[in-house]
Amino acid sequence: MKNKKHLKKCVACALLAIAMLLPLSLPAYANSAQTRWHGVDATGAMVVGEACPIEVQREVLTLDIAEFPSNYYESLADYLAYTGRVTAAYTFYNPTELTVTATLVFPFGTQPSYADLYDEESGTYLTAADTEKYSITVNGEAVEKRIRYTVNYSLQFDLQKGLADLKEGYAADAFFSPDTRVTKYTYVVGGADKTCPIDEGKYPAATVAFDWDGGDGSARLYFPAFTTFHTQKDGDGRFGLSAENGTEFSLYVIGQPLQDPLSFTCYEDGGAKDGEEIAGGVTLTGTSECTFEELVLTQWSEETGVSRVDWYNASLALFREGINANTHYNFVYAHFDILASAERFLSGLMRWYEYDITLPPKATLENCVTAPFYPAIDTGYIPPVCTYTYLLSPASTWARFGALEIGVNTPYYITESSLAGFVKTEDGYRLVREGLPQGELVLALSASENPQKPPRTLTSYIPFEMILTLSIFAGAVLLVGGGITAFILIRRRKRQ
Repeated sequence: MKNKKHLKKCVACALLAIAMLLPLSLPAYANSAQTRWHGVDATGAMVVGEACPIEVQREVLTLDIAEFPSNYYESLADYLAYTGRVTAAYTFYNPTELTVTATLVFPFGTQPSYADLYDEESGTYLTAADTEKYSITVNGEAVEKRIRYTVNYSLQFDLQKGLADLKEGYAADAFFSPDTRVTKYTYVVGGADKTCPIDEGKYPAATVAFDWDGGDGSARLYFPAFTTFHTQKDGDGRFGLSAENGTEFSLYVIGQPLQDPLSFTCYEDGGAKDGEEIAGGVTLTGTSECTFEELVLTQWSEETGVSRVDWYNASLALFREGINANTHYNFVYAHFDILASAERFLSGLMRWYEYDITLPPKATLENCVTAPFYPAIDTGYIPPVCTYTYLLSPASTWARFGALEIGVNTPYYITESSLAGFVKTEDGYRLVREGLPQGELVLALSASENPQKPPRTLTSYIPFEMILTLSIFAGAVLLVGGGITAFILIRRRKRQ
């Protein structure tokens, strides 16, 4: 009985020691946890097509930021309830003697990284669900707004490329066309019936690869699964992926099919160099054909909310970028997989409003555009900092730009601003400028005037699992003296 009591006391002391150590060991600023989420950039209205004579006499830009978004939404209703928005009110003027009809576009960003693009409960895509509560008006009357999509190149908005990608029909290309032939080759590592297996006990992270010299230019290779690349002495490119027995993968040849089958070689863990070959093989298990249009529309459906034209043109733009990255090998360097899932593809698309206005000669009109506005979130500060970006430079494409007034309706503090001159008001902040400012509008907001980053400690760089292990070990070390420690603590408390 006495031994059992002693054992319980020792276990309790070990737990006490761990509890005492953990608060000292846990980092105040944990690197292992995500602290940053990207937001979106809005840019204002622009004209599609050739130079337009319409002038902007005045723009009133209003940012309504009554709340910060959550970096995680548990329900669709919560996400759609977010009220952050940007409103651009324009006074347009037609200085000519002719009636001018123009198509305008207003890019307002991709979906933020903290927003889901598919609601499993309702089975619907959310590509434009957050825009339904907003409208575009001309002289106070709502007009039709169309949601268009283009690829967002490397998550950096490129105005000229984006405008060029807004087509009414399929974009033309010297090589890729809707009916271009595509041959799909499917392989399995280790052989279909494990006829040429890799020794996984010895090589648990083997690589399988093939050499490709670019061919004669009649084909483009699309290998979305590849993970490694090496340039060989003879100039060939060696493309590979980490794999184990039974791994199935596909490779696409766009254009003329392969005249000779690809020859795969297996390499030791992490290797793909000559001299690192190991036993094992890759077997071709099937081929099939489709058109380039069918390939890029594999994940498309009307339910995505994106038109066939925009989906095709965004895919084509990605293939062009992938080819331009390495024209020597005629290989699509695709750090994307248009076949992976619709949600993944949608996450990289820039969203645009598209609408039409008509101005009689020497006339003005008032045009008001409202769109959701999402910040980048940095929870590495206490309290968190949200950064909102509105790109002003595209407005320089107008024939003339007059006054700019910016109002920020918010209960929060502007901690940093790319533009000087904001004046504090009862409702937030206000800035008035004549002409278009140099640079973009970037505002950092926080619930505090001086948000702080917690100081980094040595343990900030130690993974939690290691901290927990060290804490348990320390507790075990203290186990022997635990009874004495507990006794002293109890005695001290009694004396107090």
